[in-house]
Amino acid sequence: MSRQVVAMADGVFPLVELALQVCSARGVREFVVAPGSRSAPLTIALARHPDINVRVVYDERAAGYVALGMAQQLRRPVGLVCTSGTAAVNFGPAVVEAFYQQIPLLVLTADRPPEWIDQQDNQAIHQTGLYAPHVRYHATLPQEEHTDAQWHVVRIISEALNAATGLSPGPVHINVPLREPLYPPPGYQPDFQHSLRIPTPATSHPLLTESAWPPLLAAWRQAQRKLIVVGMMPPDAALHTALMRLQADSSVAVFADITANCWPHAAPLMQADVALGTRDPATLTALAPDLVIYLGGQVTSKYLKQLLRAHPPQHLWRVQPAGAAPDTYQAMTALLHMAPADFLHALADRTTPASAHDYAQIWRRLNAQARQQLFRLLDDAPFGEFGAMRQVIDALPAQSHLQIGNSMPIRYANFIGVKPDRAPAMVNANRGVSGIDGCVSTAVGAATTTSAITTLIVGDLAFFYDRNGLWQRSLPPNLRIVLLNNHGGGIFDIIEGPQRLDEATRTDYFLTPQPLSARNTAHDHGLRYAHVADADALQAALPVFFDPANGSAILEIETTMEANRTVFQAFRVMVGEFRR
Repeated sequence: MSRQVVAMADGVFPLVELALQVCSARGVREFVVAPGSRSAPLTIALARHPDINVRVVYDERAAGYVALGMAQQLRRPVGLVCTSGTAAVNFGPAVVEAFYQQIPLLVLTADRPPEWIDQQDNQAIHQTGLYAPHVRYHATLPQEEHTDAQWHVVRIISEALNAATGLSPGPVHINVPLREPLYPPPGYQPDFQHSLRIPTPATSHPLLTESAWPPLLAAWRQAQRKLIVVGMMPPDAALHTALMRLQADSSVAVFADITANCWPHAAPLMQADVALGTRDPATLTALAPDLVIYLGGQVTSKYLKQLLRAHPPQHLWRVQPAGAAPDTYQAMTALLHMAPADFLHALADRTTPASAHDYAQIWRRLNAQARQQLFRLLDDAPFGEFGAMRQVIDALPAQSHLQIGNSMPIRYANFIGVKPDRAPAMVNANRGVSGIDGCVSTAVGAATTTSAITTLIVGDLAFFYDRNGLWQRSLPPNLRIVLLNNHGGGIFDIIEGPQRLDEATRTDYFLTPQPLSARNTAHDHGLRYAHVADADALQAALPVFFDPANGSAILEIETTMEANRTVFQAFRVMVGEFRR
């Protein structure tokens, strides 16, 4: 790299161009841009880069989640660009979600020059470290002319991408102060052909030392009830193989979240969360493990948290490649820094399956009972969200992609499981922080990365809250949105706490009834639209809805809070009566 003086003048920004050349060289080829003036140098350079694809999203909050949805699927960094001021603040929810999902994002925020902060200048706020501590790295791109500027830019981008893609991946933030003029002369073409020395990290796989294994193996052999808990994570064929190897042991059961992407073969206990709803002390004692291995991200099940907190296992091993460990179940005894698949294979290599235990069989019997009784209940129940969710999941195209909204949709899905011959290739949900914001935008972003049908199942408040995610030049034709519309915050009519309130308080401040339909939203954004309000109409609509030839669509399923509450109350009674 030449050590020449770099000039920024007349709307030409060589250091910005250099930063984007490094991004492209390191494989960051997808960017989402929210339009603005201060970010013009970034946007223009991106638009003119021959190897970078740019998607424009008008709303910054939506743009952040679109980028998150793309990176969630691609498993590599996606760039995100905005102008200065509150535009950058609006990226915040997506950045925080990406941090807790460990999704790599490269956030580039344009900024005013530092001397103009707090001087009543337009769109000027404190942006340095704006997203800390919810980023893996943050820095400010140099703006001054000096001989080491090129080296500094290459170093900053490289360090940021190393952090974004490390053993604990996540979002990174680079603030980019820019001086006027912001627009280049007519006909100007950026230079992306610098001869650069770009450091690239070598792939590493942390391993336990041999001296760490004897106490682990001793505990494993002694334990008669072993539970492997798998939380949110992308599909991992090596992990699936390891889980199936270990389940040859009759003392081993696997409890996997729907977002663990292990159902149905690597984790066949798809109704395990239903079974855990039992209130029978003897059954809970029989299910309580004496050794737990906990992998992946968040787990939806509240019942599992209650079980493990009430019956702490003798050993709980948290397995993850790096970083501080969450002690979700308040029982962690060991932190093992190793990739989950590598650890489980190494464990299987060092152990012999036991056959004299009944722990796995207890889980299998209760899972079968839970599946049979749940589906019988839904078959006989009045039409509502729970049954509608089952119909939709059963109709999903095989190997399609599924996005699930927060609140009740993710809970319903985690109880129902997937149909083995129609299992999705990938299931995602924004369970990092579990907010309702961004569900639509995330699904749109996810759908842009694949030709597979990508279905979002979402509640009405989450849908209407984030419908700006549909406000784009074009929407991917493989996008399908299933809207469960109960006309308000129906979860507060189902969970137990709000039932203690008087009806007026509960209705006005929690249920928050709303009269909206998605019909006009679909029309505004050019999506096909269908409305159903009973099981027969839903069954008839699903084949047309999922037909790949028919393009993007919204299927609105209208239910009542009263029916949903009745069904879920019956569900609670049913699961509470499970017995070993």
